[in-house]
Amino acid sequence: MYNISLDGFHPSTICVELSNLQPSLQEASELLLSEYPEETVTDFIERFARTTEIMPDDRTVGFVIVNRKSNVISISATRIPEGTRKAITEIMNGFKNSGINVEIDIE
Repeated sequence: MYNISLDGFHPSTICVELSNLQPSLQEASELLLSEYPEETVTDFIERFARTTEIMPDDRTVGFVIVNRKSNVISISATRIPEGTRKAITEIMNGFKNSGINVEIDIE
């Protein structure tokens, strides 16, 4: 689940399937860095938001917060496979190196 808050724009909440978590995180920094945030968030939602019906056995395994005003990307997740966890940590460390505030809580 993503909660996207862009300064001056209405916040968006979208569901992203676990299989799309890595690719969506790789592009999440654009939500903070883009000169055209409204277009960027629209494209991001079109590419990564889940469009299938949510089923009773579906589970939310985590949250990603993207806040442009605070220049922060935060992830809190559980039940993430080890390989995915490592990839997420590498992506988030790349954000840190580019000056984005990062918070990671992955179990």
